[in-house]
Amino acid sequence: MILTSMSNNNRHTGQNRREILLELPKHPFSYSYLISLLKDYKSPRDKIGLMIKKGEIIQIKKGFYILSFKYGGEINKKTIANLIYGPSYISLDYALSYWELIPERVEEVTSVTNKRNKIYNTSLGVFSYRYINNSRFHFGYNYIEDSNSAFFIASKEKAICDKIYFEKNLKIKEIEEYLDKNLRIDIEEVFSLDIEVLESITNNYRNKAVHSFYYWVKGNK
Repeated sequence: MILTSMSNNNRHTGQNRREILLELPKHPFSYSYLISLLKDYKSPRDKIGLMIKKGEIIQIKKGFYILSFKYGGEINKKTIANLIYGPSYISLDYALSYWELIPERVEEVTSVTNKRNKIYNTSLGVFSYRYINNSRFHFGYNYIEDSNSAFFIASKEKAICDKIYFEKNLKIKEIEEYLDKNLRIDIEEVFSLDIEVLESITNNYRNKAVHSFYYWVKGNK
């Protein structure tokens, strides 16, 4: 390993810092991993602070970093959202935008978790997490993998049901207006959802608003 061969006289040179950057992974990494690379430095914490100040690495949250773009870091907000706080999957507004169910581009990465609510305001953007219990959490999301990212995201059906779940006391007569006016979802897209998947979600949620949505879709199929 490069760091173990450095002498005490030259281990603080700019060249060695570049060598460290080359050793860092392109995907997010932990504080403990970074410390292991800097173990030969007299003050590894100071070195980490300097690397952040110089824009070489980005601190996403305490103990969690990523290599900056200019050094080859692959910054995918969807992958990061799963890693920052978990278990979690992307849902709600961000998932609705991802599946092109709503016209707006959503910047805040919204997720659902079976842990407590959480918001992270980071240099890469805002990542928010809403709590649902285990019976509603452990189903209905997909694992998406492509050339430079991998992440869990709610299916179309689950993303809408998650969104409606947090709309307390939404009645069946209010569903169409909510979808059309509040979410601006194309109603024809809603009618193309898998009714069997919606039924399964509804049975697990046991929530009046989600039940209202399911029966409204079923009644208009």
